[in-house]
Formats: sequence, structure tokens, C-alpha cells
Amino acid sequence: MQYRQDAFNGLIIDAASLPATREAFAPALAELLDRARREGRNLIWLTLPLALGELVGVATAAGFVFHNCLEEELTLVWRGTPTAFAPFVPTHSLGVGGLVLNSHGELLAIRERGSQGYKRPGGHVELGEDLGPAVIREVWEETGIRSALRGVVGLVTTHPYRFGKSNLYVVCRLDPLSAEIAIQDPDEIEDARWLALPDYLADPGNSAFNRELVRSLAHAEGLAPSALNSERYPKAEVFLAQSSKD
Repeated sequence: MQYRQDAFNGLIIDAASLPATREAFAPALAELLDRARREGRNLIWLTLPLALGELVGVATAAGFVFHNCLEEELTLVWRGTPTAFAPFVPTHSLGVGGLVLNSHGELLAIRERGSQGYKRPGGHVELGEDLGPAVIREVWEETGIRSALRGVVGLVTTHPYRFGKSNLYVVCRLDPLSAEIAIQDPDEIEDARWLALPDYLADPGNSAFNRELVRSLAHAEGLAPSALNSERYPKAEVFLAQSSKD
């Protein structure tokens, strides 16, 4: 098997060089483990594609443990010592919510199937997706409204959330670019409408948390998207507080 060294005195096995059978994988892995012990390596990283799932048992029997998982692959890690540091264990899922107010002061709100009250459109950020495109996509899928990102105005953390992980929910302010509602995901969304802001805030059928969040953020500007992204290691997105007008 081929491998390369990482920044933590570890080895990363090249997935393209993995043997295709348990019989071939077991001795190759044992040989690599012997070398890692002789060289005092801290870690060995092993990513198995779904097609090689039968090799998981061989790896765990050799001392590997699960690190993270995607639909098409599982990454395991072997520690040379019990205290060896294995970085980046995912801790959070990421969600976005769109706070959209039109020129009439109306709030764009949705009601999910099985729910009673209304809330802001939003949902999960996909792997590799930026916050801006994610919240614009969610608003469109749930309401059919096209919108433009103005900035980030709120953060909410929840833990535990799902599968033992925490959740970070980012509230984004958006400006509507259209007005006619046309739900794109009727299986999830039962209703979407523009609601007068005072009516939304006064309706006890909407959760107290959602009403207070809208009340606090309806006129907030928050963190605005920034073009500050010219360094050696470019960032996907940058949001910065706006300068005081004082």
C-alpha cells in the first residue's frame, strides 16, 4: 500500500492503492503497522470507500477506530499511543435561516407539515456549501422567493442535536428579489406567506423563541459579507461587523 506523511507525524494511506480483498489487505496492513511502530508514528489514517466496506473488520481488529463518515466512505484512525492527537473530529452540523422582510414590512414565513406555527425558511447547509448560497437556496426551495444576502444577524447553538453532535444555526438577513410565493418542496412545506410583522409577533401560535428572534433581529444589520479574501490561504466566506457611523 502507498502512503504519505501528514503534519502530525502520521501516515495517510492512499485509498487508490488499497487491496480489494480481506486476504490481501490484512498482511499489507500488518506490515504498515510494524513500520509505523518502528518509526514511532503517532497516527495512521485509513479511508475506505463503500465498495471496500468488508475491510472495516480487518482494520478495527488491528486497532483502528472510527473517526468520521460520509455516505460513500468511512475514515478510521490508528493511534501509536493512547494520547496521540487525531485532529478534526466533526462536532457540529450547520443550519441557516433566512430573515426576509419586504418593502411593506412583511415577514416571509413558512409552516412545515405537522407543525402549527410559522417560522423563517431555512435548513441544513450541504457539505462544501457556503452560507450565502445555502440560505438563498433554502429560501427559494421553501417559498419560491428569490433573494439576496445582506448579512449574518444571529447565531444559535443547540446541543445535543442529532447523532450526538451539536448544531450551529446561522440567521441571515436577506432582501427579496421577487414577491410571488411558489413552494418548491410541498412534501416538507405546507404553507408559505408574507405576514405583517406585528401580526407575526403577536400570534401565540408561533413559538416564543421564533417570535423573540424575529423581534430582536428585524432591524439588525449584523455582519456583512466582505471581499477580504486575498491572503495565501483564501477563505470561502468572510463576514465582518460594519463600521460605526459615529
